[in-house]
Amino acid sequence: MESVKRNKFTLKTIIPRFIKALAKAGFVYILFALLSSIMVPFESIYSYQSSFTVLFALYLFFIFVIELTKGTIFQHLFSIANSLMIVFYFIHILNTGVINFSIEEINLVIDLRFFLSLFVLGGVLGFAKNMLRLLNWMNEREEQWLKYQIKSL
Repeated sequence: MESVKRNKFTLKTIIPRFIKALAKAGFVYILFALLSSIMVPFESIYSYQSSFTVLFALYLFFIFVIELTKGTIFQHLFSIANSLMIVFYFIHILNTGVINFSIEEINLVIDLRFFLSLFVLGGVLGFAKNMLRLLNWMNEREEQWLKYQIKSL
């Protein structure tokens, strides 16, 4: 069965995948480091740094694992988990959608409920897209298996 041979994980296929996954995760990490250094002057916003660090650590993990498992069912499962993680993260971090912070002696209240709903909607759409990709992948695998079964008759 040629599809089984094509998807075998050998050292020749794992090393390029590992390097590519490491490069993608490294690029995102560099962007995060630059964003972190830009946010340092804003102390009140910088207080959210630990929450952003957790998000980016999880996001880096998913980038790495999704790229490493490309072409398998695990790629789709990790993509679905990534979408759900983003939805739950934004619901958690923007609990009420209203953020209070002060810059020097100015107190600011920012209403982010609209953006919260957009982030959640985007995450739900990402979840739906990844579910459809998973169903399409499963359908293609089944078609390949049926073609092989018909040829063997």
